[in-house]
Amino acid sequence: MTNDQQLMINDKKLKLGLFDFTDCEGCQVELVGLKEKLLALSEKVEIVNWRLGQAKAQWEQFDIALIEGAPLTPGEIDLLKIIREKSRLLVGLGTCATLGGIPAILDKEERQQWYNKIYGPEYEGRGVDALPLSAYVKIDFLIHGCPISGNEAARIFSDLINGKKLNYKDYSVCFECKLANLPCRLLEKKPCLGPIAQGACGAICLKGGSACYGCFGIKEGANVGALLTILNKFASEEEIENYFSMFHNKSKLYDHR
Repeated sequence: MTNDQQLMINDKKLKLGLFDFTDCEGCQVELVGLKEKLLALSEKVEIVNWRLGQAKAQWEQFDIALIEGAPLTPGEIDLLKIIREKSRLLVGLGTCATLGGIPAILDKEERQQWYNKIYGPEYEGRGVDALPLSAYVKIDFLIHGCPISGNEAARIFSDLINGKKLNYKDYSVCFECKLANLPCRLLEKKPCLGPIAQGACGAICLKGGSACYGCFGIKEGANVGALLTILNKFASEEEIENYFSMFHNKSKLYDHR
């Protein structure tokens, strides 16, 4: 985010809108868990539109709009464009919004095949190819994660509301894994995207005994080719593809095929 995109703070409260498209709403649940930290910002922010947190929403000009989920229907795409027009700053919330996420594992043709299996061959789905928000409108900042990290989101919200320049943590998940004294999966010849994945999640998946699939996105400048060289020594092509396609089928930061 550039300096001219930062919000000018004045005596008026900033108007905030939260919206969701096709998603699991896990990222908004993380926001609900931040209630004390959100209350601390209440002197500067007024939430005027939030389906999960309000009985009645207001439609007006927003200083900040947060959107969770990927637009997966023509109606959601149209709504996204309206929200963009009404918002000074538009922020993608969670991996579905920022990278296409889980919905992007299937393309439009594969999705129709599943419609046929589940609902019958006569059912014609309205879903389009799952793409990140940035495929349709200009996005000012992205808060990655599946779900987002509450602590990282609180840090970004605080910086945003107080007019500070927004930034990502300058380290990968590997750094957080080492801080937690966890064994390296790659040394154990197990696939992991930790070396190239953007940090700030606290290595939560690795702490739980799983691998890193890079839900915070690929770190800028990451050497994807070097990781692929390592993975190719012990993992099958299908296994590698499964790891990269979990969240990154629509990412333009690298080409893993």
